[in-house]
Amino acid sequence: PILLVNRTAAPRATCSLPLRRILATHLARIMPEQNGEESKQHNSGKDVHYFMGVDCGSGSVRVGICDQFGNLQASSVEPIKTNNPRVDFYEQSSDEIWSKLCLASKATLAKLKHVSPSSIKGVGFDATCSLVVLDKDNEPLSVSESIEAMGPDKEDTENKHWNIIMWRDHRASKETEIINSTRHEVLKYIGGRVSIEMETPKLMWLKKHKPHTFKNAGKFMDLTDFLAFKATGVDVRSKCTLACKWTYLPHKAEAAGDDKKGWCPDFFEQIGLRELVQEDYKRIGQTVKDIGDRIGQGLSAQAAKELGLLPNTPVGVGLIDAHAGALGTLGAKMEDKEGRSIPLQRRLAMICGTSTCHLLLSKQPHFVPGVWGPFCDAVVGGYWVLEPGQSATGALMEFVIKSHWAYPFVKTEAEVRNMSIFDLLNQHLHTMRDYRESMGKVYSKIASAPSVSGFEQPLACASSYQDAKRINQAIKEAKQGRPSPGLKPTSLNKMWKGHISFLTKDFHCLPDYYGNRCPYADPSMRGVLTGLSVFNTNAKTKSSGIDELAIRYLSVIQALAYSTRQILESLEAAGVPPVEVLFMCGGVSKNHVFVSQHAEITGRMVATPRDNETVLIGAATAGACAGGTFKNLESAMKGMNHVGKVVQVNPSPALALYHERKYQVFLRLYRDHMAYRDVMKGEPPQDTTQTDTCRQAANCSVM
Repeated sequence: PILLVNRTAAPRATCSLPLRRILATHLARIMPEQNGEESKQHNSGKDVHYFMGVDCGSGSVRVGICDQFGNLQASSVEPIKTNNPRVDFYEQSSDEIWSKLCLASKATLAKLKHVSPSSIKGVGFDATCSLVVLDKDNEPLSVSESIEAMGPDKEDTENKHWNIIMWRDHRASKETEIINSTRHEVLKYIGGRVSIEMETPKLMWLKKHKPHTFKNAGKFMDLTDFLAFKATGVDVRSKCTLACKWTYLPHKAEAAGDDKKGWCPDFFEQIGLRELVQEDYKRIGQTVKDIGDRIGQGLSAQAAKELGLLPNTPVGVGLIDAHAGALGTLGAKMEDKEGRSIPLQRRLAMICGTSTCHLLLSKQPHFVPGVWGPFCDAVVGGYWVLEPGQSATGALMEFVIKSHWAYPFVKTEAEVRNMSIFDLLNQHLHTMRDYRESMGKVYSKIASAPSVSGFEQPLACASSYQDAKRINQAIKEAKQGRPSPGLKPTSLNKMWKGHISFLTKDFHCLPDYYGNRCPYADPSMRGVLTGLSVFNTNAKTKSSGIDELAIRYLSVIQALAYSTRQILESLEAAGVPPVEVLFMCGGVSKNHVFVSQHAEITGRMVATPRDNETVLIGAATAGACAGGTFKNLESAMKGMNHVGKVVQVNPSPALALYHERKYQVFLRLYRDHMAYRDVMKGEPPQDTTQTDTCRQAANCSVM
């Protein structure tokens, strides 16, 4: 059974009318409707504070305004361009991002008649971990190769403004290998290996391939730090960005009482970036602060004018976009079965979008192979952060669907029904479950009917017209020697009842199509899909194709959940306290099958937020902390984070054993895949013998 709790629903009062009005007024204040007019009206009082959150993603910049209770009042979005001059090169413009941010800010303010610029008590920024390059006058300095090819004295107006190397840019692959070959001690704080997505390899690439740009750069900044700098005119770096993406060690800086002591000079010298040390880290950050700390005097006069706000509006130190999702969810009220509040360090944030970022806070540093971190004070002061993850989540689900031959049928059907493809497939999975359950009953009745072998009395066991139709269909298929796949007279009724999970009994997936982030940290890993069959690709058989697509889609979701279970087990094996609840946010968390399968497979409660725009709320939380509405970031999280729904699954013994078997297959797929690699290299294959757990699961009966 699945327990689904809606935390946003107000309790019904069984009391007198005046008391009901008092309760209604109180509930409206602490649990208002998210975007309704009633919410906006009651929040129009003078005692309500509003905060602006800015989220700069890969393809757009979004601005939202929320109140001190975490209710998003309005938001606006503006697209931003990406330059992709060749494979693995992705560039953006800081000028364009800022101009689009200002447009979105003014558009959001225009939507709220009850919120004036003077009502905005703080601003917070989050962004992708992309590298911004500015010259000594704080103007954009191009990272495009074409500029360097023309020579330092030439002007290339077409490419000059591309001054950001995006997080997804993989031009620095060789530099990444060089860094990892050093095995420097600093690498143990980023999971043992630097990622190609981090900033240090990009700096090495610039020095080698664009020496003029590297030499003349006045600042190298993470995108969120640039936005805060553009807003205030003060160069302050975030512990979040520097610790997670720049090999900065906040705990060493804190111990020495000097922000610059967080850098490791011998590391930069070893990888050929001695200049950064010689100039006393001026270009990469000399002042480093916690998320939500106030920067300078707040908004500069120029930035305030461009944003439509007031000068000196407090601005908080920003953070990486995925970490903003954690900031917008983890502080919500959440209790265990005994009614005790679940500690912050036993909550895992899952920011599920194109990929998934897992974030876990800990009071002590834990070093887990293949897991980024531990990062000191990278989200909340006093906590270390571990950052596992999955290279592809939503992107993988979309790829599997679109690459299937039945995709056109599904796409057309979804458009006709005015629903998303994911919702359509989820609905189809439940239809398949119901059909197979009913067919199990039909076959059982056929097996117990008189003269079954000759099908002389096929309707004798029918209890309804629909039952009779199904029996006739079953008999027809049996006579033709092609009974429905997976349908047998025995045990099906017991097996299928209430669960779509059993649909993937003979279908298994290794979801590393885009490489593995955790726990293997192997970007060269590839996916595996087993259980494929042949279907006639014509309109008459499209239903069977859609069935197969739905099962394939479900198997991918389950594989992602098995991967999360593996991550949780890796953390526990390294001494990390067990996680009790998964806090999901992001676009994929709206998928109820994705959520319920994670609850079912990991055995944890899964909480989704009241408002799914948690990244915007997380950015606004940093602004709220800077504005002084809350005493610190943790109290701001408690005041502005809210749970919407909680899913908890208590699986039957049969279902639990089923997932245990599939999990062992999941682990075996990786070992076998690595053995295939060894064989093709001409090396002895790895040992792929089953573990005791796998043997035990295989020897048990599901029924």
